Amino acid sequence: MASRRLEDLVEKLQEKARIVQRACQEAGGFDLLIYCTLRPLEEQARLFRQSRSRKEIDLKISKFRNMGYVFLADVLESVGPCYGEHVTNAGPGESWHNYGQAFDAVPLLGGKPAWNYLKAKSYWDAYGEAVRQAGLYWAGDWHNFREYPHAQLKPGGNPLKSMDPGQVYAVLSDNGLIPEQFAV
Repeated sequence: MASRRLEDLVEKLQEKARIVQRACQEAGGFDLLIYCTLRPLEEQARLFRQSRSRKEIDLKISKFRNMGYVFLADVLESVGPCYGEHVTNAGPGESWHNYGQAFDAVPLLGGKPAWNYLKAKSYWDAYGEAVRQAGLYWAGDWHNFREYPHAQLKPGGNPLKSMDPGQVYAVLSDNGLIPEQFAV
């Protein structure tokens, strides 16, 4: 299960997440619930698989293997069939959540999460502005797949494009996210 702990984020993002929360309270007049910080690879794999055909999953597994990310291919294969709505384009290792460099949050109105963007647009937009002002990247600004709860430290949607397989393995291992059965 994904963590909600700010302490599971890299130190720089911990500070910025607190700045975003304060800005939402002070300027926006609402509390912000950060409900996802560090996400295990298996959970990322399940989220990716839940809206995809077996053919799409096999293509991703093959791509991982061909790029040298055998351990990510193994994680994606191991979680088995998953069903649900499309929530992410990121497979295991392809989300900044797996590196402690992203969080998901939702405005709280009257103590309840305001999940619907259109019904609470001004609050979501205030959250997005607080994210930008803190020097972070808000997925509500993305053009292809807007993800209003998501904020991250670095630009770009896929960490695998900025690190080689050895670096990815080292960072994920340092975060305790390599499942024991896939450890090299």
